[in-house]
This record gives sequence, structure tokens and C-alpha cells, in this order.
Amino acid sequence: MKCSFCNIWRKSNSTNEASTTETKNKLLECWDLGCLILGITGGEPLLREDINEILQYSSSIGLITGLVTNGILLDKKIDAISKYCELFAVSFDVNDKQTFNRTRGVNAFDTVKKNIELATRMGLEINLLSVITSETFEFIDQTIEFAKSLDQPIHFSSVDNVPREFVEKSESETLKIKETNKILEKLAEEKKKYKKIHFERDYFRFQTLGGFNRFIRCSSASTSIALKPDASVALPCPFFTLMTIKKEEKLKESLSSEKARKIIKDCGKFNFCKYCSINCMYVVSLIKHPNLLIRWVQDKI
Repeated sequence: MKCSFCNIWRKSNSTNEASTTETKNKLLECWDLGCLILGITGGEPLLREDINEILQYSSSIGLITGLVTNGILLDKKIDAISKYCELFAVSFDVNDKQTFNRTRGVNAFDTVKKNIELATRMGLEINLLSVITSETFEFIDQTIEFAKSLDQPIHFSSVDNVPREFVEKSESETLKIKETNKILEKLAEEKKKYKKIHFERDYFRFQTLGGFNRFIRCSSASTSIALKPDASVALPCPFFTLMTIKKEEKLKESLSSEKARKIIKDCGKFNFCKYCSINCMYVVSLIKHPNLLIRWVQDKI
């Protein structure tokens, strides 16, 4: 997909994918370091031919396994997802064909919607993920109605600001809705009618304030491991790389090096950290803010 609010597709930075064995070995290293959760995102993870085997292996070693997909290939991979994923999400911003296809940059609305309905008939719980933009907000009632018709949870979030070292161009700023209170009031009202609507009030406010700051500092380097498709690990995060741990290097030894320890300690202080507001980095950083983490959990209930 070529999502209008994202910039990663605008310049390919892909590398050779690691083999299945190499990926498994790195997952085992992560587990040995104490990782509890594996979140597989993209790009598009279902493009990997071996994704079924990776999901099975992750589950077998005890990792809580989650996957986020754009839904286009869901019908072809659904058996493995149903068996091995505890957490499963499909990006579905808006229940309007024209707006969906324009926002996502491909004519995939019918395919994605059909695959969501297929997974629902199979008894899977699907977390629908909807990014609220100035365009999609106009159809929020129709989008909620689709989730209600399937009795599936739907999670709303605002447009992330994700600076990346290789490309800065995106339409995220022009697509953001400035009236955060307007969005929150609407979602709160709709949640009274349908309890499976989820949104993080603090995250919306965090976005409005410009992202990471001195109060909430990114701590992704100390709370998560950013494993790339080639099985290398990026520090401090997958968006800006100051240190690469190659797939043949041992994670435990490399993370104990003086260079890695300094990057982990300084995570959140780098210039590129300022104003970043990507949701996944925000969530893992809440570990150092228990009061906000509790509220985040409450918003998910």
C-alpha cells in the first residue's frame, strides 16, 4: 500500500530478508533476553512466504504473538493466524470505498472488507485499526457501523508523526485534524452506544502537544528490540539507526557493549526523537509512567 499519511513506502530501504532459520534464531535470542511479546508489522508481514512457520515458532517458544496486516493477503494466510496469533489486527481506516482507496493508495477496499468478513465468519476476533484523518473522520459513523455489524473491536488513533532518516516527505501534517476535543467527544459519545470502540485519550493529547518531550521521553531502546527483515537489530529504534547489530552477532553481547549502552541511556534525547509521536514507541515508553500506562489499559477495556 501507499498510505497518504505514511512515508516509508516513498523510498525503499529494503534489504535482503533473513532466512527462516536466521529469523527463528534471532527470535530465540529475544526470548532468552526476556522478551514476552512479538509484534509483527510492516511493510506487510504476510508478503513473507514463511510467515506461517515464523508465527508457529514464535508461539511454540512462548512469545505472545501479534500481527498487523493491511488485509489484502489475509484469506491466504488466515489458517496460521487463527492458530498462532493471540493478537490480530487489520488496518481499516474508513468504510467508504473511494476514501479508503485514495487514503491507502491502492484499490483494495473490496478485497480487505471481504477478508475481514471471512475472518469474522471463521470466529476470529479482529482488531480493526482506523487512523483518523480529515478525510476519514467524515465517514466515522459508517466505519463504526461496519465494526458493529461484525461485532468486532475497533481502535481509533490520530495520524502519527514519524521522522525517518531516509525520507521526510508525507502528507501527515495536512491530514491531521487539529480539533482534538472534537474527535474525543465524538468517540466518547459513540463508545456509550458500542463498547468495543477503543481510543487512547492521553495519546491524542500527546499528539496535540507535539509528541515526545521532557515529560514523556522515548524509551524504546530499553523496552523493545527492533528486529528488521534481515534479522539485524536497530538501535535506538527502527526509524533512526545509530547502531546496527548484524544477524550473525549475538544480541546479548552486542547490547552489553559500551556503544549500545550509551545509545540506550540517551534514547529520547536525540534531536530526531523530538516531536516523534508514533504510537508503538509511545506505548512501550509508558512503562516508565505507570499512571499513564494504567489509563492506557483502561482505554483498551
